[in-house]
Amino acid sequence: MASGPIVRKKEHETVNSLLKRFRRECNKAGLKNELKKRRFHVPPSEIKNINNSKEKRRKLKDRLKEISREKRVRTNKRRG
Repeated sequence: MASGPIVRKKEHETVNSLLKRFRRECNKAGLKNELKKRRFHVPPSEIKNINNSKEKRRKLKDRLKEISREKRVRTNKRRG
């Protein structure tokens, strides 16, 4: 099992600043996001479905960008 971030108290450091450094280290390590992801069990088939839908959205977005570029090129050719 992986251990979390380790923060040692510096000399003359207050508890508040120690906690602040600990929170910062946790954010850097991505602990909060990892805990959010692992809060509920997601079966592998559902992960696959999520990734497929993301891929479909990305392809659609790319295609729409391409179409808008083509329209701009066509309108510029007519003007020139």
